[in-house]
Amino acid sequence: MLYTALFLPLAGFLFLLSFSSVLSRRVINIVGPLTILGSFICFCTLCNTDVDVTLFTWIAPLNANFSLHLDTLSHLMTLIITGVGFLIHAYSTGYMEHDKDLARYFCVMNLFIFSMLLLVLASNLLLLFVGWEGVGVASYLLIGYWYQKNSAQKAAKKAFVVNRIGDLGLLLAIFMSLQLYGTTDMATINSHGVAPTLLGLFLFWGACGKSAQMPLHTWLPDAMEGPTPVSALIHAATMVTAGVYLVVRMHFVFDPTALMVVATVGGITSLFAALSATSQTDLKRVLAYSTLSQLGLMFLAAGCGAYVAAMFHLTMHAFVKALLFLAAGNVIHMLHDVTEMSQMGGLAKYLKKTNIFFLLGALSMAGIPPLAIFFSKDILLEEISSHTFFYLLGLTVSLLTAYYLMRAYMLTFQGPLHAKAPEHDAPKSMMIPVAILALLSCFAGFLQSIHFSWSVWVSIAIAVLGVAIGVFSNKVCAKFFYEAFYINQLYDACVVKPLRAFSQLAGSFFEPKLFVGSMDEAASSASQTAKLLQLVQTGSIRSYIAWIVVGASFVILYLIGVL
Repeated sequence: MLYTALFLPLAGFLFLLSFSSVLSRRVINIVGPLTILGSFICFCTLCNTDVDVTLFTWIAPLNANFSLHLDTLSHLMTLIITGVGFLIHAYSTGYMEHDKDLARYFCVMNLFIFSMLLLVLASNLLLLFVGWEGVGVASYLLIGYWYQKNSAQKAAKKAFVVNRIGDLGLLLAIFMSLQLYGTTDMATINSHGVAPTLLGLFLFWGACGKSAQMPLHTWLPDAMEGPTPVSALIHAATMVTAGVYLVVRMHFVFDPTALMVVATVGGITSLFAALSATSQTDLKRVLAYSTLSQLGLMFLAAGCGAYVAAMFHLTMHAFVKALLFLAAGNVIHMLHDVTEMSQMGGLAKYLKKTNIFFLLGALSMAGIPPLAIFFSKDILLEEISSHTFFYLLGLTVSLLTAYYLMRAYMLTFQGPLHAKAPEHDAPKSMMIPVAILALLSCFAGFLQSIHFSWSVWVSIAIAVLGVAIGVFSNKVCAKFFYEAFYINQLYDACVVKPLRAFSQLAGSFFEPKLFVGSMDEAASSASQTAKLLQLVQTGSIRSYIAWIVVGASFVILYLIGVL
């Protein structure tokens, strides 16, 4: 059953890839989501089951097999990936109804799901790395799905390059594991307990790339160039959660120094992203920075040793962030791809259901009880309350989160209408998945009980204050926060432009003058030598005999002199 659950999305990918030219849109709309639903059902039947299976021996000298491990942590991740992933696939049947290349879209979406499942089910780091890279390739293809747009091409390349920098860290961790333990099997590595600090830092380096933590965060806001369901899949159920999963899965090897680095980077990223979100004017970019911020909180919790709280927040965040992105997708779809909030406003009257769903998502993410994030966020804050600095940072982020999401809601749905009024709300094919996510965003938090301590009441007060500020003061836009602290410009000036200048120098001078020039000179020298040798190639037999006699004479004289 585990193999079926894993390989169903891969089967969907191969089927759509092989027969895309002959399949009707109806068949594509069935096959794409149905394989993910089938995988979700299979994983549901594996509840409360620990499974270890080996399909085949892969790299024997490295003790690396194609082996899968299903436990509580990986099972939770598979249910999030396939459950939320199916709802996003179902939503896509309506959102992408006018797209001309639907088979390519669902083909890559299925590949994305399979790669993520392989990542979380792998029992060793080498196999995990295969899924890790598969997720990277699929994200590149989906972010650049509308490759006709120059901005989509740039965003896809940026995501690919930045993630390769992060992947170097994971590769170094794999090499170090082989050096230290002779294996990349995660259970074996964890059984050795705390590892050298460097191993934990290498793992976290890799996690920073996939989960877009500073300083490798710049690709995620630009990833909004892809279709909105792609953004929902990346932000809610798949790619960006991989880094958090890796840290929690390998938490035994992190020593106190490495954990402090994880918590510090997570806290800084969370605050940075929250401040940046307060001044964004693009609806999808607000949600993108929100994802960055919430991922930072998860790493902050993991760095403080609150692994259960981090994973519970990851789960609730998956539901709520998928809801927010798909509700935003309804708006964008009905306004014909408008994403700027300055061109929206007053949509509550025309998109009534979407208005309610987005408001529920915003209030949940703000931490208003009894919605889902209220439970996960407050459990997280209570777990880190012994770390005063990190706790205060978490409260600040909570205040900013409530503010910027309510600001986004007000600018999009309230106030005067700045666009042509939509004729109707989104179709049922898009609305039903959003409604299911709204129910989960409202009630999933009750899976965990909460003790109403003083920290919980403080958190509620902070959330209410943030919402109130967002309602009554939503026109503020600080240029410094809008430009995300000018980090993109800093990278451009310090890294991109120098590399581009060096590349141009290499292309205009080093390559033509040194490399190509030296090869041309070598070829020219060989040609001149050949021309000189041609002078003795007369074609006359008498001439050749004379040269042989002369040569033989020199040899005889040399031998006489030696003897």
